[in-house]
Amino acid sequence: MRMSCRSAGIRAAVLALGLVAWGARQGRADAIMNYDTSGSIDSAGVSGPGVISFIPVNSGSFNAPSSLSLGDFQVAALPEGQTTTYTNTPFHITYLVNTVNGAAPDPNETPIQVSGVLNGSITGGNQSDVVAKFDPIQNPTFLTGTFENTLSILDNPLSLVPHSTNGGETSAQAHLDTTVVQNPVPEPTSIALFLTTLAGLGVRHRLRGRRAA
Repeated sequence: MRMSCRSAGIRAAVLALGLVAWGARQGRADAIMNYDTSGSIDSAGVSGPGVISFIPVNSGSFNAPSSLSLGDFQVAALPEGQTTTYTNTPFHITYLVNTVNGAAPDPNETPIQVSGVLNGSITGGNQSDVVAKFDPIQNPTFLTGTFENTLSILDNPLSLVPHSTNGGETSAQAHLDTTVVQNPVPEPTSIALFLTTLAGLGVRHRLRGRRAA
């Protein structure tokens, strides 16, 4: 009889612990990322006037995991018949997380550096065959507080449109995969449920002991 009570008690305790863990998972907050980017394009390998610039993201926000914009490459118009050629011209983009769920994350392993090269030519305001080729990200996986993130580039290589299309703006799209690496503290209701279950087990065990006596 005592062995049966103990087995039932162990099963109930395991169930209660499972309920606490389930409650903690269900109470997990989404990773709402607020971020900035910056970017630059070198002058090396440019034949003609530099007409490609980078427009960064200021105080962007998204709910990870999600796709996001790192900013826009912008191609300015050249005079009709004039051409600028880019040959392995380096570019650099920096991704910086400011807050996660409204608070500064600790640790915060950003900024993350993204780089690559431009190749191709711009002619006038209507022609572009320039392609941005991104290098592999050296440290694509990083921590922001209790979240582990992996950043990847979606369109690689990326063709840049001429000024006559969308004002010459081409978005550099990325994707951020996010998982929790530290379980949040269980909700008070889950803890109360666990303690109540344990108390009930104790009362039932004492009652059965009295009946057996």
